[in-house]
Amino acid sequence: MSFERLPTTVPEPDPREQALARTIGQPDLLARVLLSRGFDDPARAKLHLRPDLSTLADPFRFAQMERAVERIRRAVQGGERILIHGDYDVDGISGTVLLLKFFSLMEVDVKPHIPDRREGYSFTDASVAAVRDGGFTLCISVDNGTNSIAPIAAIQAAGCDVIVTDHHGTCDNVADAYAILNPRLPDAGYPDRDLAGVGVAFRLAAAVAQSFSQPRRVADEFRSFLIDAMAYVALGTVADVAPLRGENRTMVHHGLRALAASRNPGIRALLDCAGLGSRSPQAEDIAFRIAPLINAAGRMGHAMEAVDLLTARGYQDAQDAAKVLERHNERRRRVERDLMERVRKLADERDEEILVLGGEDWHPGVLGIVAARIAETTGKPAILISFDGDVGRGSGRSPGRIHLREAMHRCGELLRSYGGHAAAAGLEIHRDNLDAFRERINALADQILTPHEPIESDGLAGLEELEPRAVRQLDQLGPFGAGNRRPTFLTRGVRIVGSPHVDTRMGDLRFRVAQNGLVLPARLRGGARRFEAFRDIKELVDVVHSPKLSARSEEGPVELVIWQLERPVDPAKGRPEPIVLP
Repeated sequence: MSFERLPTTVPEPDPREQALARTIGQPDLLARVLLSRGFDDPARAKLHLRPDLSTLADPFRFAQMERAVERIRRAVQGGERILIHGDYDVDGISGTVLLLKFFSLMEVDVKPHIPDRREGYSFTDASVAAVRDGGFTLCISVDNGTNSIAPIAAIQAAGCDVIVTDHHGTCDNVADAYAILNPRLPDAGYPDRDLAGVGVAFRLAAAVAQSFSQPRRVADEFRSFLIDAMAYVALGTVADVAPLRGENRTMVHHGLRALAASRNPGIRALLDCAGLGSRSPQAEDIAFRIAPLINAAGRMGHAMEAVDLLTARGYQDAQDAAKVLERHNERRRRVERDLMERVRKLADERDEEILVLGGEDWHPGVLGIVAARIAETTGKPAILISFDGDVGRGSGRSPGRIHLREAMHRCGELLRSYGGHAAAAGLEIHRDNLDAFRERINALADQILTPHEPIESDGLAGLEELEPRAVRQLDQLGPFGAGNRRPTFLTRGVRIVGSPHVDTRMGDLRFRVAQNGLVLPARLRGGARRFEAFRDIKELVDVVHSPKLSARSEEGPVELVIWQLERPVDPAKGRPEPIVLP
């Protein structure tokens, strides 16, 4: 099997481009992207540019929503104690806070419980003890619980009903909970399978609000809450790398606005701490600035510290809580750098297609981050395992060429437990099985690894088309992220001019490109380590890029984020060749 990079796919020019642009009142460049993504009808194109909350499906489309809402209504009306059982990542934390605030609005006796990362994912023995000790009669999970058969059985045997809200995609060994809301289960009934955990929690809150309101109209108090609560949906959905299409894109679009306008002390302090107090946050800000702060609590301390921040009543308390997260994040960076150096050396010594690396007492809070960086820099799936005694816990990340959870499933007899998604998964393994697991998963490589996918572009674009107004209008296609990439174009025959330099803060390689007398700044993501090889490129090249308005005013209004360099079409081969820099 060949794992070489493939040339970029480029759609043929569409003769309908100018007509669509005139009809919807947008630049040709934007119409080109819409057509390449299947939005050839003007009405659909306009709706896509203005995501409408009215397009969200009725939450009662979940097959078990009616049952879940009926049980919650009984708990609210009967004054029962409700436990919100969250998870220690941003998705679980934001969903937990959303439901906490929702039930507090209804003056319900509600408390949160989030397991310690060291206890393991989802319901644990500590969860069972928390329910028993707290006298709770209803427990609602967020972002976990679908496969927690034994703990949920124990909780329900103790007289507490469990409603699971989750999105982890497995239909094997589903817990016998009072009700399960998981759009990925085959009998879920909900039309959008891509919701993050916080999205499912939001849909539950909307259904409960609807049930306590006049028929066909949510009461104003609930409506105001749900609009504000979309800030939490944006945080969890983007941080969990859920696809930003369908309902996720609609909710994150409105959630980013809710974040910017929020008066919540915790959110304001969080934005200030992330350096976003003076501008509206974008999806990339959540991914790279806000999420690391929230995650730092669960990685280096306890996730309840992030809950404390987001539920703070005053700004001073929120500032104090934000500083705790900031200290955790600084420590996380130090631990991450140290582990990255050790893991990179181990990775360089191994020649497998799937990297399985283990070590003693590697900090469990940074395994996923380091695995992601190793996967990004090597192009290989990476699974890192930290051993403490005879048992190891690990995290894996895939650069898109393997379904990690499925791969682990095919090695299941060698693992104590496993779970997760296609791109990110976790496992527990006995030390004696490490070598066998490494050999087994790599023996499967030819069957489960896919070749590098070609980069999909939205068409050709000359540098003269990338003027600021047209590039600014492309933002209407956002928010951008997994499942909704930034508009990407192929520009043929550009020359690299001037001297490239390394952006040490971002790890990017910055340079300039020229075409027909026009010069624009550009940066190659993660290209710093390719500096020497890059300097040797003298010929004209084709560049695959996403144009953005530059945040660096001295570099000009538009810059190109370069994804791939290609040599121009070779007449003998009939196709371009990617320039793979070592």
